[in-house]
Amino acid sequence: MRIETDPHARRVWPLAAVQLLLVAAYAHALIAYLTTDAEFFPEQSPPGWSWPAVVVVGIGFVPALLCLAVALPRLLSARQRAERSSRLGLAVASALTVLMLVVMATPAGWELFDWYVG
Repeated sequence: MRIETDPHARRVWPLAAVQLLLVAAYAHALIAYLTTDAEFFPEQSPPGWSWPAVVVVGIGFVPALLCLAVALPRLLSARQRAERSSRLGLAVASALTVLMLVVMATPAGWELFDWYVG
């Protein structure tokens, strides 16, 4: 007896993982911004701990939008509706990615961008 698995369901988890990685890096950037004194943050060369934050704040919206463009059709497909566990993980990751993009578009997100990239 062989159990067949849907190959499309297996491809959902890497997509969700990439989205969660982007959200975690952006959360790291936000926490670092809130806990670091701006006067001690070097403007010319950010320290090593901040490079993931610099990258995600600077260009993180591009992979986030690409992930959403791939995730939303999968969330709406009939195949994914049958796979509840993978659909739930992708839905949570996509919701957090949308929240991250909304924060990026606010004045606070622009201030964070200016602090890291400006």
